[in-house]
Amino acid sequence: MQNTRRQGFGSGIGVLRPRGFLISLLVAGCAAVFFPGLARGQTGTVVFSQSAYTVAASQSNALITVIFSGSTDATASVDFSTSNGTAVAGVDYVAVSNTVTFAAENPTNTTEAVTNTVNIGLLNNGVAGSTQTVNLALSNPTGPVVLGSPSTAVLTIINDEVEQLQFAQASYSVDDTDAVATITLVRVGATNGTVAVDFSTSDGSAKAGIDYTTTTGTVTFANGVLTNTVTIPILPPGALETNQTVKLTLTNPADGATLGSPVHATLTIVATGPHVIQLSAAAENVHEHVGHATITAIRFGDASTQDSVDYATSDGTASNGVDYLSTHGTLVFAPGTSRSSFSFTIEKFMTFQSNKTVNVTLFNPVGAVLGTQTTAVVTIVNDRPQTFTFTNSGGGVVTLKLQFAGAMTVSQLEPLDLVLAATDASSVLTIKVKKNRAGTGSLQIDQITGEGGCRLIDARDFDVVGTGIQLGDYLGQLKIHDLLNGASITANGSESQKTTIMAHNLDDNSAIAIGSRLKSLSAARFGVDATIDAPWIGNISIKGDKRNGIPGDCDGTITVSGAGIATNQLALAQLSVSGAISNATIAIANGSIGSLSALQMIDSTIFVGYTPDDPSNPLASGTFLEGVHLRTLSIRSTVNGFVNSDVAATTIADVKLSSVVTANGGLTFGIAASAHITSVNVRTPSFHWMPAGPNDQSLGDFHVLH
Repeated sequence: MQNTRRQGFGSGIGVLRPRGFLISLLVAGCAAVFFPGLARGQTGTVVFSQSAYTVAASQSNALITVIFSGSTDATASVDFSTSNGTAVAGVDYVAVSNTVTFAAENPTNTTEAVTNTVNIGLLNNGVAGSTQTVNLALSNPTGPVVLGSPSTAVLTIINDEVEQLQFAQASYSVDDTDAVATITLVRVGATNGTVAVDFSTSDGSAKAGIDYTTTTGTVTFANGVLTNTVTIPILPPGALETNQTVKLTLTNPADGATLGSPVHATLTIVATGPHVIQLSAAAENVHEHVGHATITAIRFGDASTQDSVDYATSDGTASNGVDYLSTHGTLVFAPGTSRSSFSFTIEKFMTFQSNKTVNVTLFNPVGAVLGTQTTAVVTIVNDRPQTFTFTNSGGGVVTLKLQFAGAMTVSQLEPLDLVLAATDASSVLTIKVKKNRAGTGSLQIDQITGEGGCRLIDARDFDVVGTGIQLGDYLGQLKIHDLLNGASITANGSESQKTTIMAHNLDDNSAIAIGSRLKSLSAARFGVDATIDAPWIGNISIKGDKRNGIPGDCDGTITVSGAGIATNQLALAQLSVSGAISNATIAIANGSIGSLSALQMIDSTIFVGYTPDDPSNPLASGTFLEGVHLRTLSIRSTVNGFVNSDVAATTIADVKLSSVVTANGGLTFGIAASAHITSVNVRTPSFHWMPAGPNDQSLGDFHVLH
């Protein structure tokens, strides 16, 4: 390489001649750096251009600048070398260690800085890594040259790949006797900086609180960290356990990271108990139109081997060859399986028949022992309509008809006591009467009971006067006249199912408690100390008896306690009362209320996610559930509209009161919110609401607080 600079003479005429030089240190194995032309008797210096260099791992090489200062007329050399910092030679970069020599040139009397570069090869091996460092050094100067400062430097290799967070594997396992399961998460790509991701568990076949403890949270990876773990508590197994699964999920990567794959994984809780085989249930119901019954046996304990058991059917009340076709054989449990099933044929009924039973037995286990449930009763459920007719004491002809599934037994005619057997969500029960004009007998139901469910019970002309209607499963729709004498309506079902109830009078002390969502309830009256309890409620309409000019009053307790409701979801969509809400309690544990309207509201409370510290003085202080709201409250009466009642929610939108009784014996009542109230409109007496005003705005004993 030829390095030039301008040299001046006494005549003032300038010419170009070689003086300085550009040092090229080539680092690709061996490199020599020459310092030509250092003046005899003079000394130059060689240094790094800076003490710290940076480069991205995705580049092929790093260029290091070296500066030489001095005059040149003799050969000089210097050693250049790399050494491991956190980077590893041969893994992250190509090591360099050689002497660089510079040939002499013509002497000069001035000095100038000359620069050149060193090339260090980078090895991007595709493995996740954090920021790495390489140590650089100049040493052993030879000839008229000395080391200046800095003669050492650090090269930083920054991993600039995309950072992905994911599970280390798609499946994990843990013994059911272990205290915890450890789940490993990995960081793929770059590992620079701190990143995070959310982790959560959900039920597979395992149940939270029974097989494991629900675990959620944020997993953080510190700078340079490639792995992290989450522990899931495993609950002690019961006497009989099968392998159970837990779903694992990663969401919401933060700080520049993205989700890799897999982000869904499965944890298997491996049963470690002895091999036990038994039937899955002691009783099974199968509708005759299905044409076959499938029976399942379960293997408990370690499922890694092959086991077997013999099975056979026999007559109960059903007859082989008439109602069903008997069968026998061997159930085999292959390695890794915990269930095995067999089927037998059911002959369809041509006319209504009572339900028939078939016995199932397990025997002769191989490789396992029998559990406690070795026999089961399979009930072949009648699907043909069943009709029962009688004449009541008033001369009316009462017809009971059960369709689509199940059977009914009349235990008592008046008031009617009806027992349902093997009904389900498809069953329809209708009870109708053809009245005798001269008759005086009442149309009354003592009770309707059954372990199953019903899609519809239509008894719209009948009063329920005894225990009431109690079903062990889902009730889709109910139509009755009056619910009297403290009678109750109970049904199970799931929170994803919906129930509709139509009635005339829900009398004092009556009760409705269901496991499904109450989609709608329509009644003329909701009596004193009557109760409604459901996980969700859609619309409740208390509309009165228009034929007799009687307004609908709401005097009972409405409770919504669904744990799965989000705070911004409606737990009670609408309550519409044509008369007064009086001495009533409306309590929403989770979720919000859409709209409430009534003629009057007297001595009542509406608490949306609010728990008062002192129920006798509820607005004095209490705890608010964040995020819940009441959208609208409308009281229409121009006289004694809102009296000694309390309304509380975190956020309240619009309140419209046609009249308020302000004198309440000195007891505070009114509207309270912890976050915000949009508007409060009181016509009589005039009340000017100031949203940005004082926290407590009063009108006599009537207060609005937020």
